[in-house]
Amino acid sequence: MKLREIILLILVFVTNINVFGQNINYPSAVNKHLVLEGDKGSWDADNVHTLSIVEANKDGFKYWGYYGLDYYNNRDPFIRKGGLVRSNDLKNWKKYENNPVINKNCRWPTVVFTNGIFYMFYAEYDDQVNSQIVMESSKDGMNFGNKKIVVPYINGQQNQNPFIYFNKNDSNFYLFYYNGTERAVKNKKWNIMVKKASEIKNIVKNKPYEVISAIETIAAPSIAFYQGKYYLLVEEFEDFKTKANWVTNAFYSDKVDRGFKRVDNNPVLSNNDACAFQYIFDEKLYVTYSHAIKIGEVWNMKMIELK
Repeated sequence: MKLREIILLILVFVTNINVFGQNINYPSAVNKHLVLEGDKGSWDADNVHTLSIVEANKDGFKYWGYYGLDYYNNRDPFIRKGGLVRSNDLKNWKKYENNPVINKNCRWPTVVFTNGIFYMFYAEYDDQVNSQIVMESSKDGMNFGNKKIVVPYINGQQNQNPFIYFNKNDSNFYLFYYNGTERAVKNKKWNIMVKKASEIKNIVKNKPYEVISAIETIAAPSIAFYQGKYYLLVEEFEDFKTKANWVTNAFYSDKVDRGFKRVDNNPVLSNNDACAFQYIFDEKLYVTYSHAIKIGEVWNMKMIELK
């Protein structure tokens, strides 16, 4: 074979790799609406920050949602609480009259409903603002207890932003979360970790492993399987130098816990839209996310339907 023919074959091969490696986009939004705000003068005023939804079909409501507040660096554990809202259409939500359902040191609640039991995971914080992840359970979805430590405190580290996911493709539960050393003076790291278990209770004892890592801020993971791909959402800064404006970026993979690459249409949410949770209901993809009306002070909760 002549040299020219060899070069042409190499060019064709390289071109095909580039073609097949491109044009992987996160689905586009078809509907967007406000779903939840804090009530003035109430425990959740101006700070609704995350919303975790399960299809429970209980007490006259199809969907049960658990929401948490923004409070992060504040060391008072009594301002971090978790509430319950319910809906039949994913648009109109009614707050539970006896909120909050978790009334101390609860941030970023995420819930899975399996075998008639609600399992909630959330982050707790100590006096140095280190964080750990715990699990509680409930039969009625309102009264939680039996707390267990899932990812313990480690001095100087964050273990937070949990997202619990049941993967129908392999019948395993996956707890994704952010682990990092964001407060370190140097050698900072940000990791997205996961714990896997065939039975939800075994999440407590099973060891975590790394999904992706970064040398700049990367946190708030959520996962969904849609149209043959796993999509991982994370929050990052639009500009890492100034740390201005949160954005939500997406990764894709054929595997639930590894092999993730960035999609081509990042950011999928911008303008301080972050803290995204993904869900599939009736074969449709939905994302709940927090919008900063005034970053660090005023937040509300929005939802988009995608296709």
